[in-house]
Amino acid sequence: MAIWKQLIGISSEDGAEKCYLTGYNGTGAAVAAGSPVNWDEVASDGRTFKKPATTNFKLVAGIAEDAVGTAEYTSKILAYGPVTARTYGVANNFIPGVSLILVDGKDYLAYGTEGQLAGQLPVFVALETNATASTSTRKIFVRCI
Repeated sequence: MAIWKQLIGISSEDGAEKCYLTGYNGTGAAVAAGSPVNWDEVASDGRTFKKPATTNFKLVAGIAEDAVGTAEYTSKILAYGPVTARTYGVANNFIPGVSLILVDGKDYLAYGTEGQLAGQLPVFVALETNATASTSTRKIFVRCI
């Protein structure tokens, strides 16, 4: 019987727990790193993803951690854990701990109030403040699974 701590060593440098999913880019265009992606509600293959849309808000896959080319596969859809994502501050700043929402047809997350979460699952939480009224990358926590 092996002692696991001796095999891998003892360290405080362990990264956060992360869970990745694999998917196929069915958006018809390249997907930028940090973009939220949802499972395609029409494709029945269980692997095709596309941009968030009102019709697929409850089919959240996660955040594409790396850029994904048109009609390419990726194994880097982060479904659980911390990640840098594309966010938009609009006119509202957001602070760590607030829920972020999907935006219909967009490749970023925005600050969401409880009313805006209607039809969406509360799976994205800000870990950094965003005080910009433009798209910027911020650290978030994803809990899709």
